Amino acid sequence: MFLLHLTHDRPSRGSDDSVGGSLSGGYRRSPKCHRASDAVQRNSGSETVQVRVVRPSDLGELDRAAWRGAQRADPSLSSPFLAPEFALAVDAARDDARVAVVDGLGEAPAFFAFSVDEHVGAPIGATISDAQALVGGTDAPWDAPALVRSSGLESWRFDHLVSTQVAFTPFHHARHASPVADLSHGHDAYLDEVRARSKDVLSQSARRRRKLGREVGDVVFEWHDPASATLETLFAWKSAQYRATGVWDRFDQPWIVEVVRTLAATVSEGLTGAVATLRAGDTLVAVHLGLLGPDRLVWWFPAYDPRFAAYSPGLVLLLDLVAESATRGVQLVDLGRGEHHYKLRVATGSYDVAEGSVPAGAT
Repeated sequence: MFLLHLTHDRPSRGSDDSVGGSLSGGYRRSPKCHRASDAVQRNSGSETVQVRVVRPSDLGELDRAAWRGAQRADPSLSSPFLAPEFALAVDAARDDARVAVVDGLGEAPAFFAFSVDEHVGAPIGATISDAQALVGGTDAPWDAPALVRSSGLESWRFDHLVSTQVAFTPFHHARHASPVADLSHGHDAYLDEVRARSKDVLSQSARRRRKLGREVGDVVFEWHDPASATLETLFAWKSAQYRATGVWDRFDQPWIVEVVRTLAATVSEGLTGAVATLRAGDTLVAVHLGLLGPDRLVWWFPAYDPRFAAYSPGLVLLLDLVAESATRGVQLVDLGRGEHHYKLRVATGSYDVAEGSVPAGAT
């Protein structure tokens, strides 16, 4: 457990005395460099754990390489949302992105990415991040409130926390299932399990795919379409869906649009954007932006043209995406938190993510 000796240097502020904007609203730009440092000691007192808080863009290449190495070392941390590229994309769009670099929990540093509004912390890229965790630091015990405190926060809330990090367990308020399509035994084994769980979903989708081909045009799936017009169509369709269903429109937020555009064009070891499309003839009928990590593809922003809803184009695209993922050696399609009916019909398992809050003063 950490014993904290706080020597925190407050980040520089703008004229309005505010570090960053609301997580669900606009954002403000301020000087790029915000640094802080804490000295944290383990119970034995024999070794000091140093914590420095910086903007993600201030990390050097050695730190970024260590961050990627920590992800490779622990499969539970392989989500692309935990990659430095996600933090960097958010940092380019918002003022409130930070990362606490923790030295002394092992041979390599650990990384805790977060956002801050005054001294209240939240996930970095809150509202579009599907994974949160301390990346690294598995070689030694650590204390969640001390981590929050040493990051200069009064509290830190989370909603998609990797639930296996035991230091955070006392602060879980709820757990939620995140369905997955497990491809570790191959696509045929996956299809067999789907048939056993949901007998008609595959045959129903195949019939609608054939009907779409007959009535509109040959159906073609593409793994990644880099055309900017395709991404703009996704934004338009998804915004229309949000408004029609009374859900907060993420793509009405300039910072989210900026982050998504950046990630769609990112190609790296830990995070690669994949804009998948389904066309009938020359007509785009469905599109999905996902994030590809070392072992998984994350199902993130799907949308379809409502004129073709009768053909279930979103489900057709999802099943094509799963098939192509298997061909490319992807082990898992992570369908994201939420037990939506269409997800459960094609899922073959799930894992838990946690929701809750860590107060800095907890003991």
